[in-house]
Amino acid sequence: MTALDKTGLKILNFQQLLNQLTAKTQELFGDDVNTDQNSALGMYIRVISWLQNIVNQDLEAVYYSSFVDQAEGVSLDRLGSNYSVTRNPAQAATVMLDFTGTTGTVIPEETVYTTESGVEFEMVDTVTLDDSGKGSGEAVCTALDETGNVAPNTISVQGENIAGIESVTNPTQASGGTEIETDDAYRQRIHLSMESQPGPTYYGLYTGLYALPGVEQVQIVPNLTMETDSYGNPPKSLHFYVRGGREDDVAQAILDNIAAGIQTVGKIKEAVKDIGGHTHDVFFDTATVVPIYVNMSLKTSDDFNSETSPVEIVQAIKDYLSGLIMGDKVVFTKLYQAIYNISGVEYAQVTLGRDKSAMGMADIQLDQFETAVVANDSDVEVTVDDG
Repeated sequence: MTALDKTGLKILNFQQLLNQLTAKTQELFGDDVNTDQNSALGMYIRVISWLQNIVNQDLEAVYYSSFVDQAEGVSLDRLGSNYSVTRNPAQAATVMLDFTGTTGTVIPEETVYTTESGVEFEMVDTVTLDDSGKGSGEAVCTALDETGNVAPNTISVQGENIAGIESVTNPTQASGGTEIETDDAYRQRIHLSMESQPGPTYYGLYTGLYALPGVEQVQIVPNLTMETDSYGNPPKSLHFYVRGGREDDVAQAILDNIAAGIQTVGKIKEAVKDIGGHTHDVFFDTATVVPIYVNMSLKTSDDFNSETSPVEIVQAIKDYLSGLIMGDKVVFTKLYQAIYNISGVEYAQVTLGRDKSAMGMADIQLDQFETAVVANDSDVEVTVDDG
């Protein structure tokens, strides 16, 4: 029988239920009773076993939904709320756009600008060009996912032509775009919150930053000595390197959790307020994003789907790179593992590089604050040898 004891929940499967019901039937009606699958009684006990098996599966799902490592979806959300950890929602990327044109030209709110590939950004500020014909304002991506995290100087297309605007661009990368947090990522943050609440300890600082929507990687370089360290960080300072998330959110999280008297270091400067309404300048840096290029020639079987399999290969390589941390090594042979996991790939010849003009078959060692990404799906070229 299904039972809950000190060893946990024991669930009978369909065959075990059927054996149990068959034995009980023979006990009641005699050993010679016909319980074959084609008999009326045999079909009846099989229906009962099937229904009970469904109930058992639901019971098992309910039981395991009480544990962080097994719960999924809404059940995991409810467990997370017990630790004051909520799932990060989908969020649009934001960016500052710089304009040039005729003095006094007005770019109204909700004006749309795009990249060459069609990623749309909508103005949230109304911008008026100054006496030098320049102006800047914030725009937000129309998509609630990571596609809006476009590289610098890529938003250059006027979706709506406005007389007097000569050019538009984004001098910095758009940031903060992310899809709704996955169960796995959410589960990791719940575990991290169990180890340490947000606060001035190293664990607490990591917890506070990883709680932000879109933050994928964090590295903290402390210099608690009275001398400048080998990275040029001044005494008694913390240097934060963060990949993902909105810059103002990152700065606020640092201020909310850093210990008093500790100096922050970095090229990015954000003015944020403490609980008393006083403004503080917080400094940090983003991880240096290294675009990775991959070319491959494949020999395939009939199981290879020419439409979906290349997409799966690109995603598998993205998943591998996303699992690396700052300063890791991109291991060339790991690409083969990702590629051969796709059905229908019989042989692969692969090259890898940080530069399209310098592809090879060697590992790529990232610097301490570099992180590797496939910036565009087209950076992974898949050629199928039909011969």
